[in-house]
Amino acid sequence: MTNLIKADGIVKNFGIIEALKGMDLEVPRGSITGLIGPDGAGKSTIMKIVLSLLKRDSGMISVLSVDPDKDKASIRQHTGYMPETFSLYTDLTVEENLKFYSQIHKVGRNGYSEKRDRLYRFSRLEPFSGTRAGNLSGGMKQKLALSCALIHDPELLVLDEPTTGVDPLSRQEFWNMLHELQNRGITILISTPYMDEALKCNYIFMMHRGKVVEKGAPVSLIKDFSENLFEFEVPGKRPQEYIDLLKEIFSGEAVFLSGKRVHAVLTGISDYEEVKKRVISSDAAFQVKKILPELEDLFISRILSEDTNETFR
Repeated sequence: MTNLIKADGIVKNFGIIEALKGMDLEVPRGSITGLIGPDGAGKSTIMKIVLSLLKRDSGMISVLSVDPDKDKASIRQHTGYMPETFSLYTDLTVEENLKFYSQIHKVGRNGYSEKRDRLYRFSRLEPFSGTRAGNLSGGMKQKLALSCALIHDPELLVLDEPTTGVDPLSRQEFWNMLHELQNRGITILISTPYMDEALKCNYIFMMHRGKVVEKGAPVSLIKDFSENLFEFEVPGKRPQEYIDLLKEIFSGEAVFLSGKRVHAVLTGISDYEEVKKRVISSDAAFQVKKILPELEDLFISRILSEDTNETFR
């Protein structure tokens, strides 16, 4: 499968802030590729470089077989973009927003009517065509923003945390729409802080402080997780209290909160009885069990490992 986006060693600084520290990125044609990470990881920065909205400081990048810095017109003609914040005109109606964006992208009058009707069927927004965008629900706003990004039939769709703050049902409906677009051959690059959404991607790039700390197909990443993962619980104690205790017991290992339980990735210990022995000898009444990892465990352990490496570099 050919890559629609290929980036090598992308560096971008904003003054003393290192937003991207030599990032590599591959987005296969026809895939849904996810950028996973917290705020400040560099997700929005690499997206804006892909879209020719920002210039990189160094590194090589090809998007749709062109350099974004050298052929902005081609990039913008063939890409659709949904920024993180709702950017449509709230005082315009659904219909007026669609028409406005069609004019920006120079969609002809005849072509617009056909595309608008198709997008109405796709998004089911036609009953709200006369409603001002500011009066739509969060989920409907996202549908409208997606429709405006699709009005010119882009090959590449770039979505920056499109479901943040949207209710779970609307999130699921939005992802159903994305998979329908993928089935039509559109390539999608999406960022999200949600691990359940990461699992819906074909490929993911886990990012932390401007670096990729892990990449691959989500299911394969979980399957290939080779470290030993244990879950601990101490009734009556606050999570941070027994995180600190476990860090003392298992010095140098990754210990973190996952939901309401504390998880530990023990690289040097695989035997359950050895873990239990150490816990008992510490006089702490931990309940412990060995568990299978989830994507969140992989991500947090990689972040903690990266932070430790930087501390001692």
